[in-house]
Amino acid sequence: MHKKCQMLISFVDAIRGILGQPSRSADRLLSQYWVQNILRLRMIGIAAATASAALLLSGCVESEKPLLTDAKPLLGQQFEVHLYESFVDKKASDFHSSVYHWEGGQYVRASGLARDVKRFVAQSLSSNDFLIQSTGYSEKSTSGKNEKLFEYWIGRRLVDGVYLIFALNESDVDDATRNAACGNEQSEGVCRIQSYDQLVILARATAAKPVRDFALGVILAK
Repeated sequence: MHKKCQMLISFVDAIRGILGQPSRSADRLLSQYWVQNILRLRMIGIAAATASAALLLSGCVESEKPLLTDAKPLLGQQFEVHLYESFVDKKASDFHSSVYHWEGGQYVRASGLARDVKRFVAQSLSSNDFLIQSTGYSEKSTSGKNEKLFEYWIGRRLVDGVYLIFALNESDVDDATRNAACGNEQSEGVCRIQSYDQLVILARATAAKPVRDFALGVILAK
């Protein structure tokens, strides 16, 4: 499993902001919604009542260049996000918050934990799902040059101000589609794609599957 996929926790912060209208009532709705509607969530495919502390993923979809361009500030110029994670017995065992502001065509982290995603953008995938592109780290490529990577997630609106965040997973498509998008020589659990069309195919496949390894995000006006 690729270690960068563990950034799911961070990214959820970003997404809350990107996926709906800020609502200061969202935190109050959160506990009531989770307890009263857990059975309903399972019925619609949001299974996984308990997530591991690190929210480990079975796959990681990334690209060397940004595939989402011409992004809009869907949450306005600035917002605060609260992240709930590591659910045990229908209760979150971890929580933190971050602030993001719009700068240079993307949302940039103004405050929060070092693990939180530094920059992200998003666009609509369907009525309640948003496709998110995050970045904020670099690694050495085989050529010896610094290589900035972009990772991809889905933010799913549950109610106003409350969202599930989960990573794209290349195992959600058939072998032929996966090989065409990811190639045959990449490390297991990592799919480095080249085009927007490949991204959308993988995103729609993951969105159609039951949710795995998620974080729960709440947005507030700032």
